[in-house]
Amino acid sequence: MSEAGSEPLVCSIICTTYNHSRFCRVALESVYAQDYPHIEIVVIDDGSTDGNIGELEKVLARSPYPHKLIAQENTGNVPLNVNRAIAAATGDYISLFSLDDLLLPGAISSKMEIVRQDPSMVLVANTCNKEIDDDGETVTEHFESPLYRKSVESARELLEIEYEQLGTFYNQAAVLQTAMVRAVGGMDPDISGDDIILRTKMFKYMVARPELKFTLLHEPGMAYRKHGTNIHLNTWNQIKTVIDWHGRYFPDSPLPDLAHRWISHFVYQALKSGDKQALAKAERYSPVLEAALQDHRKSWKFRRRRAKAAVRRMLGIRA
Repeated sequence: MSEAGSEPLVCSIICTTYNHSRFCRVALESVYAQDYPHIEIVVIDDGSTDGNIGELEKVLARSPYPHKLIAQENTGNVPLNVNRAIAAATGDYISLFSLDDLLLPGAISSKMEIVRQDPSMVLVANTCNKEIDDDGETVTEHFESPLYRKSVESARELLEIEYEQLGTFYNQAAVLQTAMVRAVGGMDPDISGDDIILRTKMFKYMVARPELKFTLLHEPGMAYRKHGTNIHLNTWNQIKTVIDWHGRYFPDSPLPDLAHRWISHFVYQALKSGDKQALAKAERYSPVLEAALQDHRKSWKFRRRRAKAAVRRMLGIRA
C-alpha cells in the first residue's frame, strides 16, 4: 500500500451488474463525476441477457478513469463475482457499487482524504443513504442504518451491533483497505449472503488488530435504487442469509432477537397464504431454523395466526 504523503492512493470501484442496461449509464456517470482523481473502475457483468454488455462498452469507452470489464457466464453468485472483481483490482482501497444505484458527489474523495491522512485507517463508511425509485426520483433523503448519528469507539462494538441488528453500515460507497479485504478472503461464495458476511469478517479481523481504525460519516454516500428485483425484498433469502451467517460466525451464540422476529414474520406470511411448502423447506434448511419454527408453533401467537389464516382462506379473503 502507498504511504501517506508519497504516491497517491488509488481507489478501485468494484461495480457488480446483471441486466442493468437501463441503469448502467447513469450509474457509471455518477462514478465519472467523482472529484477524486485516482480511481480505477472494475466492472463484472454476470451474464446479462438485456444488452447490458453493449451498453457498458459504450459508456466505458468514454471513461475518464482506467477501467476493466469482466464479462462472464451467469453464476447467480454475488459473493463469487465480487471476489473475482477484487482479485482484478489494483487499488490500495476498494469501494463496492451496484450499477443500478448512484454514487453521490464527493462519495469517494470525502473518504480517501481521511485514509490519506492516516495509514492505519482501513474503513470509512456512511451510516445513511438516499433512496430513489426506478425513474431516479428521490424516495427517501436519509435512510438510516443502525449506526446513524451513533458514536462507536471500537471494532468490537461494531461487531456487537452487527450481531444484534443484523447490519451496521452500507457496504456500497464505503472505502475499504484492499489488503484487509483480501486478508479476510473477501466474501463467502459457498453460503448465502454477502454484505453482512464481509462486514463480520472485517470486524473480527479488526478486533484482533486494535491498531486498525475506522471512521463513520453520518451523511449519504450513495443513492440506493428501490425496485422489484432488489434481493433484500425476499424474506426467505434474508432468513437463509442470517442462518448461514450465524452458523459460520456465531455458532456458540443464540440467534439474535431480530432474527427471531424475521422468522416470526416469515411464518405468519406462510400461514396467511397457506404455503405449507415454504414452512417445510425452511425446517429442512437447518436444525437451528427447525428449532426456531417449532418454538413458534408452540406459541399462542402461532395458533391464533393459524386459526385466522384458516378462516381467511375459508372466506376467500386474501389480505
